[in-house]
Amino acid sequence: GWLVHNEAALALSRLPQDLVMPELRYLEQSGDKELVGRAEWVISQFEEESSQELASMQPFDGYPMLENIDEIKKVLRDKCLDTITFRKGEVVADVGAGNGYLEAMLSFFHDDITFYIQDIDAAVCNPNSIREVVDFYQEVNGSPFSNRFIAINGTDTETNLPDNTFDKILMLWTYQYLKNPREFITELRVKLKNEGLFYVINPEQDYDYGQFLSIEYGWNMAPVEKEISDIIDCGFELVRIARNYDHFELPYVMVFKKK
Repeated sequence: GWLVHNEAALALSRLPQDLVMPELRYLEQSGDKELVGRAEWVISQFEEESSQELASMQPFDGYPMLENIDEIKKVLRDKCLDTITFRKGEVVADVGAGNGYLEAMLSFFHDDITFYIQDIDAAVCNPNSIREVVDFYQEVNGSPFSNRFIAINGTDTETNLPDNTFDKILMLWTYQYLKNPREFITELRVKLKNEGLFYVINPEQDYDYGQFLSIEYGWNMAPVEKEISDIIDCGFELVRIARNYDHFELPYVMVFKKK
């Protein structure tokens, strides 16, 4: 029986998490200590795997907390955000935004914007983390920001953003992490207003390294040409493309609108 339970637990840990997690939670409530122990072990394997996958998507050196306004401007330039015109009253979503540090930095220079800060990693993207970073930069600013900041957690296939809401949707250094880009972008399209714009800012990927990451994590790691082709196939048209030659990754700035 011990061996059978071990093998069963190992097999369960290799199945899709959403398929077996409800049953594991049910087993946790049983009075059988051995079953509870096995169920908790499988759950811990899922949690460890999820933690490792999510952590690998975050910046290796964390998110900057800068007090110098020139350094803040440089970060925004490096992320190509100086190429985007933000207007008062707009509703803007940043997909894969982490803790919203870029939105806090943008708030030095832009007023009365509603930012939806969206990310799959709830450990980083949550109201407390966003409040902490906004409070820090408001203190640097010397006065409160007039912008609003809303945390939204999504999945690999759904943003969980409201439909027909956004004047702009940003995706900065994030497209390569999408596991199902066509499904995700198709879902993202309905979130934009009819005249809304979709900004994809991303560097070209090294082919060999991209292949490794695709196999290791399931990310798409698509080259820019395929990114553009896939986004167009999802109901967009490319209206502008440029490149930031000042940044060491030479990122492309691509702007799309609904067809």
